[in-house]
Amino acid sequence: MGCSNSSGKASPQAPSAGNKPAATNGSLKAGGNGAKTSGNHDRPIFGKYKIFMGKEDVMGKGSSSICRRGKDITTGKLVAIKVYKEQSSGGKVKTTTMQKYKRQISVLKELMEPFKEPDDGTLWAPQLATMKPSQIFMQLLDYSKDANGEPAPDPEDGMLYVVTELAQYSLKDFIADRREKQKSLSKEAVRDLSKRIMLAMAGLHAKGFVHVDMKPENLMVFDGRLKVIDVDGCVRIGTKVSINDGSISFSPCYCAPEWARFIIKDSESTIVASPSLDVWSVGMTLCEFITLDAIWKVQYASFMRNAQSQREAGFLFLEWLGDIKWAPLPRAVEKFDPALLDLLHEWLLVCDPKKRKSCAQALSNPYLAEGGWEKYGDSNKPAVEAAPTKIERVARHEDDTDIATQAPIFKGTLWKHSSNTSTKDQQNWIRRDMWLSRNSSLCYYSQKENKRLVLIDAAKMSKIQVKDSNGHAKANAFELSSKSDEEEQIEKVLLAADSPEDKVTWREKLEQAATMDVDQKFILGEQMADDVAAFKLAVRNRRIKVDGNTDGFEPTFKGTLWKLKSGGDRSQPDHWFERTMWIAKNGSLVYHSPKEERSLVYYTASDIATAKIRTIDEGNACKPNIFTVQLQAKDGVEFEPGEFSVETTAMRGKWIELLSHACGP
Repeated sequence: MGCSNSSGKASPQAPSAGNKPAATNGSLKAGGNGAKTSGNHDRPIFGKYKIFMGKEDVMGKGSSSICRRGKDITTGKLVAIKVYKEQSSGGKVKTTTMQKYKRQISVLKELMEPFKEPDDGTLWAPQLATMKPSQIFMQLLDYSKDANGEPAPDPEDGMLYVVTELAQYSLKDFIADRREKQKSLSKEAVRDLSKRIMLAMAGLHAKGFVHVDMKPENLMVFDGRLKVIDVDGCVRIGTKVSINDGSISFSPCYCAPEWARFIIKDSESTIVASPSLDVWSVGMTLCEFITLDAIWKVQYASFMRNAQSQREAGFLFLEWLGDIKWAPLPRAVEKFDPALLDLLHEWLLVCDPKKRKSCAQALSNPYLAEGGWEKYGDSNKPAVEAAPTKIERVARHEDDTDIATQAPIFKGTLWKHSSNTSTKDQQNWIRRDMWLSRNSSLCYYSQKENKRLVLIDAAKMSKIQVKDSNGHAKANAFELSSKSDEEEQIEKVLLAADSPEDKVTWREKLEQAATMDVDQKFILGEQMADDVAAFKLAVRNRRIKVDGNTDGFEPTFKGTLWKLKSGGDRSQPDHWFERTMWIAKNGSLVYHSPKEERSLVYYTASDIATAKIRTIDEGNACKPNIFTVQLQAKDGVEFEPGEFSVETTAMRGKWIELLSHACGP
């Protein structure tokens, strides 16, 4: 559970561990003690709290619960109230729901007990001796219970409730705010925030728990303090976790390689819950203070290109993650601070979990030890702030079910400008039926070809920017183009809506797709087990022709290719990009990114397995020996073929032979 004030823009300090709160007496600058309510629709619970029922009072929403702002009637203090939805129509509480509910109450209670040094000395840090649990863990205020005081549906209405303190915003909101404003964090701020996260997670592990789904969204700021939330999925250290346990969730982009292998590999049906799982997630989170985005977003997006669902893209990503032997970090992270890089590579993001340090041990790392720990305990000394900023809290909306690509995120009509023609001539604008698919690709229907086509695939959508464009025959125009720092630029796409209102809506939807949320939550259980089994069967059947049928992204054939950019002109030299590329053992086409200085998957093995590889007539192309990779259409939507050039005819023949060998019949 993690609820926060989203009734407007708060003005809290950046996450602080000092004693001075960002807001006093429980009030928030946006709402204050006199929080706006919805009149007679507000309803009381337990005779003590009032739930605000307005749309603006929704803090977060999932498939089984909704979190709203509320108020303690006796004190006037704002609180967060989580309500489980399945009982609202008289339904019976699901077993997994009750399991998570009871676990949440139990864990939150236990977390508030004073710290005690655990038997495992690697999980204890002396800094914890001066900490109060309430400084790093979300506080439980109340919950529905039976006559014996045990967690249970409320006797009056049969509903499950959990009442906690109210947060201002999450670490994810904080990072997104800095990204939007293009305000990078200073080295001092990154170190300060890293200390707070490491201390909080060391505290959780010292209590004997593993979070399993640690990520920026699950760290929230309460009156200036950074605290751990979503503990209903926590498990005790040493617990054997099965893929069939529907009470456990995780996020692929933040999970450790051994967790990825547990999900994907046949040989690992269970995994022992270890603090090392969270340590990896903490390392991934620390990297985001520098990049201001998930560091493996580009890699994840590449799997979205031709995946049939978000879940399949996640499985493909997990397969890649489970095979890595070294954590490939963005160049920005590697160049930010040598001491931080050492902490990441040698202590936290170590692929062998046996060699990974604990969070408590990491607190002694020179990078974190610098500056001491006095202000992080129970002292009155002010904390170093990352920088005061206004941050808008975005309500958490989680959907526990996966949605196939067939159902579009959004659809409508737009005018598309024909490339290389005057934008002031009405005849150069064509009305198109367009939609955003569930994997975030922008698609359209071509009347000329009588086909549904992908205009910009999901991988490229994650790298675009949307800008207004004026002075054309069509009003309400806007432009899609690559961000200036992207190494592979797409051809600009000029679109126009029918009205200013439609333009605003389309821009909003496209910008959401461009900032693709990669911290998708996956929930274990029977459905997950069935989906993984189906994925393994389908993918491995498609890979049967790969020599040795060996998993892994190591190269079997490597060389230099020239790649034509999306929508590019073959006759233009600056539309071609030189890439070192290779066919991996598992049949994927992989390349080295000069910008990121790491390897990325261009086409997955499943892409290649169903693709058509062809030579083409080069015509006026400025590059010789061109061949194309045409991916299989998905749900009747066809992709733009990838075009590649190689120096010699013989080498082109070799590439085509090996790529075709990985394809199905």
